[in-house]
Amino acid sequence: MSIRPIWKKIKARRLLREGRVSKDFENELRIHFTVRSDKETHYVIYDKIKDKFICDCKWFSLKGIECSHILACKMLLEKEKKDGSIQKL
Repeated sequence: MSIRPIWKKIKARRLLREGRVSKDFENELRIHFTVRSDKETHYVIYDKIKDKFICDCKWFSLKGIECSHILACKMLLEKEKKDGSIQKL
């Protein structure tokens, strides 16, 4: 079993807990997020039509595998849905 999925979840939870994930813009097609990681700022886009996330980080760009930044954005959306705190931007 790989340790990477566990590490990604831990990092994603920390980013969300520390307030480093923000939903910047939403329309009928996309949601744009900013994730302030430890060393860099990354941008994540959720395409509502394709039901797909993309991130500008090297991990996602090179591997095409879900990164901690995408996971943190998913967690934010799930939290908003659970809390009923979906904000209009």
